[in-house]
Amino acid sequence: IHPIGEEGRKGVLGSPYAIKDYYAVNPAFGTEEDFRALVDSVHARGMHLLIDLVANHTAPDNAWVDEHPEWYTRDADGNPITPVGPDGNPTDWTDVVDLNYDDPALRAEMIRMMRYWVEEFDIDGYRADVAGWVPDAFWEEAIAALRAVKPVLMLAENEEPSIHRAGFDLTYAWPEYARLKEVWSGAPASSLVALVEEVEAALPEGAGRLRFTTNHDETAWDAPPPDLFGGQQGAQAAYVLTASLPGAPLVYNGQETGVETPVPFFEKSAYDWTARPEVRAFYDAYLALHEASPALQDGALTFHAADAEDAVVFERTDGSDRVLVVVNVRDRAVTLPVPEVLRGDYADALGGDAVALGETLELAPYAYHVLQPAD
Repeated sequence: IHPIGEEGRKGVLGSPYAIKDYYAVNPAFGTEEDFRALVDSVHARGMHLLIDLVANHTAPDNAWVDEHPEWYTRDADGNPITPVGPDGNPTDWTDVVDLNYDDPALRAEMIRMMRYWVEEFDIDGYRADVAGWVPDAFWEEAIAALRAVKPVLMLAENEEPSIHRAGFDLTYAWPEYARLKEVWSGAPASSLVALVEEVEAALPEGAGRLRFTTNHDETAWDAPPPDLFGGQQGAQAAYVLTASLPGAPLVYNGQETGVETPVPFFEKSAYDWTARPEVRAFYDAYLALHEASPALQDGALTFHAADAEDAVVFERTDGSDRVLVVVNVRDRAVTLPVPEVLRGDYADALGGDAVALGETLELAPYAYHVLQPAD
């Protein structure tokens, strides 16, 4: 939400990750009063609001560069450097300069800034950009300071289960997303099952994954879901599969319109919000189900037919609430052997026809079912 730097700016709008002033609101979006009104209106609807936190770097024309030169990583000539990745190679992020977390005063100021938006605007947490490039010790201190003010949700743009120990609630399911794309390209469905089980076993208690089939990076630099997953039907099947796994489902801006072309990252892009109402209806129906289902929210995960090549089958259970998810990952019809324990009559939780599971189930190309036992 902050003003974007102009020095080294990329594209017309620049990158929102090149922050010129952490304490200000980008005037293109409105005023501080407008933002406060937004937060209040979100809360009035029983919702919560996070903002993006770019703690690893700032724009080169951020006032801190001159006022606090010791807060930046510098080269042998004393010039601030662009961020360097964990592999030791410089990034191409030429519109930002790297912050130096060896400096205690910088850490204290970043925590003060994070508390400012919670205390003054009542936001509900942060999505921490490239969280793994900032020391875990800082996150531990910062998150504890925020939670001394109010309960907050902390999402790390990171895939490592270990970062949860610093206090993050959610991490990105990047490895699972990459495997999902591989499966749609022909890898066995069982390889996704194996990876999900491995990651879930590694997560600390209470930790969760952010589940997605696209986000701001993927839609800009890779491709939107209909392109990646074989059309609108394939994209919906991929979403049902990943969003029904433990964690929190993400819908990225424009995804619910079924956008089919990449969306530039540094330019203004207007969506046609009336496009493909049937796609929006799918997301409305699925997310309403997810919100109403204790099993999908917090239920235990059990895979069935875990060695299947062409379909993924799993249960989520929470007390009396039981949901069975079946997804054909192929653009062709598939015959799925049904384990005996799953046979019986089911209602389609998304409003489709009832399903009777016998010894086999015929699945149309990219078919998906979210089933509940029939009464």
